Amino acid sequence: MLARIEGLHAAPVYGVEALRRIETAAAQDLPPHTLMQRAGAAVARLTQAVFPHARRIVVLAGAGNNGGDGLVAAALLQRAGRDVCVLACGGATLSDWVSRLPADAAWAWTQAQAEQVRCVAVDRGDLPPADLYLDALLGIGLRGGVRAQTALLIHRLNAQHDAAVLSVDLPSGLDAETGVAQEACVRANTTLSLLGLKPGLCTGPAAPLCGDLWLDDLDVHPAADGSRPEPGVTWLGADLIRPLLPDLTKAAHKGRRGDVRVIGGAAGMTGAALLAARAAAHLGAGRVFAGLLDAHAPTVDLQAPELMLRSAAALLDVPDDRACLLIGPGAGIDDTASACLARALASSNPLVLDADALNLLAANDHAADSLPAPQTSLRQRRAITVLTPHPLEAARLLGTTVQAVESDRLRAARDLAARFACWIVLKGHGSVIASPQQSVWINGTGNGLLATAGSGDVLAGSAAALIAATGQASSVLAAVWLHGQAADRYAAQRGPCGLTAAQLPLWMAASWAHLAAVPEGRIRARPSPTGDNDMHSPQNPLN
Repeated sequence: MLARIEGLHAAPVYGVEALRRIETAAAQDLPPHTLMQRAGAAVARLTQAVFPHARRIVVLAGAGNNGGDGLVAAALLQRAGRDVCVLACGGATLSDWVSRLPADAAWAWTQAQAEQVRCVAVDRGDLPPADLYLDALLGIGLRGGVRAQTALLIHRLNAQHDAAVLSVDLPSGLDAETGVAQEACVRANTTLSLLGLKPGLCTGPAAPLCGDLWLDDLDVHPAADGSRPEPGVTWLGADLIRPLLPDLTKAAHKGRRGDVRVIGGAAGMTGAALLAARAAAHLGAGRVFAGLLDAHAPTVDLQAPELMLRSAAALLDVPDDRACLLIGPGAGIDDTASACLARALASSNPLVLDADALNLLAANDHAADSLPAPQTSLRQRRAITVLTPHPLEAARLLGTTVQAVESDRLRAARDLAARFACWIVLKGHGSVIASPQQSVWINGTGNGLLATAGSGDVLAGSAAALIAATGQASSVLAAVWLHGQAADRYAAQRGPCGLTAAQLPLWMAASWAHLAAVPEGRIRARPSPTGDNDMHSPQNPLN
């Protein structure tokens, strides 16, 4: 079934080897060439739904099964009245290219010939003019660099700006496992992932090159006998989020809605702690305390007088195992901040560590003489613990480089969760959430509006509020999803600029309210290629 992939519906994400096993098992139970026929039909169907006015279509076909999918689509689109040309890449001549095609792709070639689709070998000239280019050059089997002829064609494709690009399975040149681009990678407007979602389409530095993401499972569904491989990762959707959000009971009072205690805000950085505390209040915490480390900090937050400002020591001295502690926003890395971190790690409270708390963990392998080393204390904790690093903080914690983290974000998140025995939120495009048990999710919401000062503080405060309210570490998934959904709703209604961290909690709360208002069946129903999406209806989120 063809469906658009957004932040509404959870979906399994499969690695390359798992997809190959699924494909092999399905092919054994189906007539020859069935999967390729379904793949090409899905490409043709999406082309006609998303690009109905594209009359001239050029299919860039490699000499593998990805090219075969493109050939089937070419035949079907030609039959539908489109003017289709296939540009063969991967052989010195057209005959050489045909001779290299594997069995399924060779069959697809006969289908294109039967429809009299025009086919020419790639040369060093300009691309044939088109209203739409179908990128069927390279599939999930890419290993190493892109060959010179293919790289030249990709550069020519990216240099043109007159026509849209639809990539078949994934943008050619993108690593399906990691979302890392080779020297040359297609920049697509739309990508149709076939059979299953790939990690590299969901997270990684080059994942945005896929543009709008669609999936067709080719009617290959989980086997009743459980023989289908388990997905290693889950794409996070609203259908998973709603059960993680706390219910508002009529008998609720502030003592039952969860307490959050924020420790941070050293001199010159009090804003970070206050942003986190305000976010916790907006996301439903019954009481929010802020322990500011600046000796000259205000005693009241005039923009949010409901916050209770205390000394950090006072918040750490009061025993209350139910309150969620948040350490780090604007805390600094001096001895005072280090001592606060050590005391928080030694507590039995749920704990969220962000910003400078992560820097202290990475920089110091010891605390006060009477306390164990911070990383040892972290590993020994039994209470809920969540770390929210961005790639640089993750690199420091792992003792590696940002490039190494970004080259395999799933592995980096898993390594951090295993090393520190806690939940990890590795922020960035397609934020990766990993549990201590190595369950992994990729968030499907969010955009570049979140790349603004204070956005991470808001996420940390929101996570603390939801954990305090539910007592469940998995509520961090809801915080991450709402954080991204707020940016998506803002972009849809206000445009690509203007969202500040101070406004973000309002949009998160509005996204929560909208999610609660949408009938559950509407969330679970998969959208059709031309269906409307209730979650993005243009309403004022602040009403």
